[in-house]
Amino acid sequence: MGRAVIQAAVSAGLHPVPVSFSCAEEFGQTVEVCGKEIKLHGPSGRESILASVVDEYPNLIVVDYTVPDAVNEWI
Repeated sequence: MGRAVIQAAVSAGLHPVPVSFSCAEEFGQTVEVCGKEIKLHGPSGRESILASVVDEYPNLIVVDYTVPDAVNEWI
């Protein structure tokens, strides 16, 4: 579903931020969608990473498809 949203965003003329959060097992990987490489980050350090992304992209729109690893420690 995330890939479809990125494809729709690119088709609409938007520019996806090349950062995504995923489970710990996918940390450090990159995926390519619509010719853009997107780096995957795990659950650790997510607050500081998100803060730096918001600083760099102040008009950011976040789409959240939360994986359990991303929120389990808050439950």
